[in-house]
Amino acid sequence: MLKLPINTNSLFFKSLVSFLTIILLLASFNFLSFAFFKTNIQQEIIRNNRLTLKNTADRYEKHLAIIRSMLFKLYQNEDVVAFGRQLAANDPAQVNYLKPADMIKSIRSEVNNPFLYLDNVIIVYRSVPFTVDKNGTGDASRLFSQFYVSEPYPASYWQQQFESPNTTELHLGALFSIMSSDQQSRHLIPMTVKLPAYNHLIIGMLDAGRLFESFHGADNPQLLIVQAGGSTVFNSSAEGAAAVSMPPMQGNDYVVSDNRYYFYHHSDETNLTYVTVVPYSSIAAQIRKLEWTLFLLFVVSIMIAGAASVIFSRKLNHPVAQIIASLRRRSTEVVRSSIHEFALIGDISSELIRERNEYHSDLQSKQSLLTDYGYINRLKMIRSGPADWTDTMVQHRPFRIVLFQLHFRSADPLTASTKPDRLTYTVRECIDLVLSGTFDKPRTLQMESNQLLSVVFGEPSQDRLEQALSQLKTIFDQDKAYYLISASVGSHYPIGSDFNRAYVEAVERAKETRLLDETQWIWDDAPAASHYVFTAEQEQELHVNMQEGNGATCAQAVERMLDYMYRKEATRLQFRAFAQNVSVKMLKIAERAKVEPKQWGLLNDMLEQQLEVCWTLEEYKRFFERFLTRAAQSIRAKRDEKDPVVDFFAVFLEAHYSEELSLDAVADRMNMSSSYLSAYIKEKTGTNFSDHLNNVRIRKAKELLQQTDYSVQEIGERIGYRNVTSFIRMFKKITGLTPGDYRKRGALEASGG
Repeated sequence: MLKLPINTNSLFFKSLVSFLTIILLLASFNFLSFAFFKTNIQQEIIRNNRLTLKNTADRYEKHLAIIRSMLFKLYQNEDVVAFGRQLAANDPAQVNYLKPADMIKSIRSEVNNPFLYLDNVIIVYRSVPFTVDKNGTGDASRLFSQFYVSEPYPASYWQQQFESPNTTELHLGALFSIMSSDQQSRHLIPMTVKLPAYNHLIIGMLDAGRLFESFHGADNPQLLIVQAGGSTVFNSSAEGAAAVSMPPMQGNDYVVSDNRYYFYHHSDETNLTYVTVVPYSSIAAQIRKLEWTLFLLFVVSIMIAGAASVIFSRKLNHPVAQIIASLRRRSTEVVRSSIHEFALIGDISSELIRERNEYHSDLQSKQSLLTDYGYINRLKMIRSGPADWTDTMVQHRPFRIVLFQLHFRSADPLTASTKPDRLTYTVRECIDLVLSGTFDKPRTLQMESNQLLSVVFGEPSQDRLEQALSQLKTIFDQDKAYYLISASVGSHYPIGSDFNRAYVEAVERAKETRLLDETQWIWDDAPAASHYVFTAEQEQELHVNMQEGNGATCAQAVERMLDYMYRKEATRLQFRAFAQNVSVKMLKIAERAKVEPKQWGLLNDMLEQQLEVCWTLEEYKRFFERFLTRAAQSIRAKRDEKDPVVDFFAVFLEAHYSEELSLDAVADRMNMSSSYLSAYIKEKTGTNFSDHLNNVRIRKAKELLQQTDYSVQEIGERIGYRNVTSFIRMFKKITGLTPGDYRKRGALEASGG
């Protein structure tokens, strides 16, 4: 019996056989899959050509319908029809040759639409050989003999179309020589529309090349568009050909003839037939190319897979053989392998011993850290297991908590010694040093990245604690350019089980931190804090000034409120809430004013970044001075942008505010539709028509209230309000005061009262 040179039960042999078996299975599957799908490849290619032709035909049909609708709309345009009647009257005195200007504008708007694929739209009048197109007006004979020249389509051809019974017709495509800034030749497909008893004809010149590239694609097979009589409207391979010989359809949507596939798609709506011609050799070549490609890939993959199987089997077997040999020799030599798992097997014994020693040493060195974690768990009510808080000596000792909150100030650039994490570490070391010199074994823990908590055990006297904190204040105030510290001192608690309650108390007291440029201590609970907001009148005045771009006035109003809050000893949280409330409202005003997105983004960045580092009254004032000034400048720049429509609208309101104005009346005066004018003014100014009108009227009312003795009713009538109640209600809505109160306040201010 023949004996194999290798052991059939070895890892190498079995892994190699497994790899080869998998390769054969995959190869068999690929071979069967190819044999099965090969018979369907040709049908898939035919189906793909059918689908491509159908999509092309649908796009052409939809586009022709759009062009037909557009031409009929232009055909019935009042200016086009009226001008035709003037020409038909044969009286030059009655012809308004300025009318074509609007017609040319309409034509250009359609021709310039890139999705219509129009080269030109030409209006031809019958009674007088006069034409209007995108380039202007002129004589029909001159246009079709010099500017749009094509042998099948002289000027006489278009005059003959007036006798055609068809209202719309798609003519055969032809090559036109177009005279513009330079001589060009372009393949165009004319479409004409006309109606009986009308004096004009409209020709839409469709750009055949652009239509073909957009709807079919230059990489696809040859495309023909054929009329019912067999005339070729368009041929992508032989543009301008009058007719192409094609086999009959024979009741199917494709025919094979002369080694070509002819795919047909007929449109009942336009009576056009769309044809693609695919050489049979092209389909056969695709199939052969696919066969050879798949065969080569199959052979290459088998060769690569076989070689890879041998290599991987040897790599798996080699380290196993080394490990077995090492075990038989009882050698301590560590087996090295590029395979991670085998390398681990060789290192396992020495690694376990080394890790044990490292873990033991690490636990010994981190005992202090684990103790800190125990304190933090107890403070925050985090239970870590059945052995939680077993230190009975600590549990029954009285204690007091001091919670330090660090407020980092912006420093540019930050050096390594003034980075927040380094500062927190330095502060903690300083606290530990001072408290350890005064009290018995105090603990200082880092609760958050900017929060430290010290636990002082025993029953410390108030004087000793104040003396220690005073010493810390002296140290911290020397570095107040980098950070400010506020510390809340908790009450005295008799046992350690009250740690969580003491921590919550200290956190609540920390909320009473005031706006001081120094280290501060909070010893007692403060009464419930109130909210600081502007009155309705102040809010409205701030809103109006910001809309007008008066940043200085807004900054003065906010500064007065900040000074008032400081005198009332408002907390930092109250200052932060007030500042965020005002800033967000100013941002909304800027957004409604449609300021430039870049400017709005800068304002939003200031709110999110600069406000977070305001810790003193002066810093808040500087922030609002910069923020409100930039916001006002952005609004003023947007408002001062020159727009002729908006400028005319504003001047018109200033001149006619006392009249009974309506949006329709103003729009009619500006030769616009009311809906368009309303949307335009809203988009450009951020304010609608009625608000603009009311703002002008109320501004005029303020002037009359301060400068005249007219009654409220008479002032309301002078500025356009026929109902005094409506005037008073609108005045109070905008200013926050009634007209009478506004006049009284103005009188008091004038007298210095």
